[in-house]
Amino acid sequence: MTEKKQSFPMLPGAHWWALRDKFKQSIPGVVTDSYLAATLNMQPKSARANVLPFLEDLGLIDKDGKTQELARAWRDDDQYADVCKKMREHVYPEDLLSAAPDPSQDKTPADRWFANHTGVGASAVRRMVQLYTILAEADVSKRKQDAPPKEKPRKKATASQKTQRPGAAPVTQPAIQPSAPPQGSTHTTEQPQSPTFPGVCINLQIHISSDATPDQIDKIFESMAKHIYRK
Repeated sequence: MTEKKQSFPMLPGAHWWALRDKFKQSIPGVVTDSYLAATLNMQPKSARANVLPFLEDLGLIDKDGKTQELARAWRDDDQYADVCKKMREHVYPEDLLSAAPDPSQDKTPADRWFANHTGVGASAVRRMVQLYTILAEADVSKRKQDAPPKEKPRKKATASQKTQRPGAAPVTQPAIQPSAPPQGSTHTTEQPQSPTFPGVCINLQIHISSDATPDQIDKIFESMAKHIYRK
């Protein structure tokens, strides 16, 4: 006779702590899929299939979604460890509690037990073990370890990064080279002095399309030399 496979809650740690934080703010009379969707940032359909049944298994709500007395105690830090103990004894059989009493130190026995008794894949086993570990630890200080990581703020782009397009050629000012004397000349001629201009500094920014051809880029700099340096 084939042994009947069992099923156990698979509530992710991030959902566990986020929902507990929400209950600490204000405990709802009835937990619905839309309530869970807003709290856990997920679709109502997913919340109805992947969260609501597990909350009922744990004893936090009844089959109609009404919050139970255990949910009120669950959000209290002083009663948290006792609530976790009640959930473990209510949900899991004695042979699992004996085989894997401390999964935080060694998860191998728990992994093996869930795999053998449920017949689910490695991903589902991992989620079952995660919740079982949370209940076995029964420690509110673990909340920071299981919380989802915060996204790092992005660095603000500098002015040059904002104006320069990807693939654009860097803008450089062409240097003015002195003209060489004619070959075969026997005397030295004085180099003409550059005209004196008022001391005004002008910063130019040129945006060149990433699909510009080398000939087009050369024309741009030739035009700069003509109009700016009068060459």
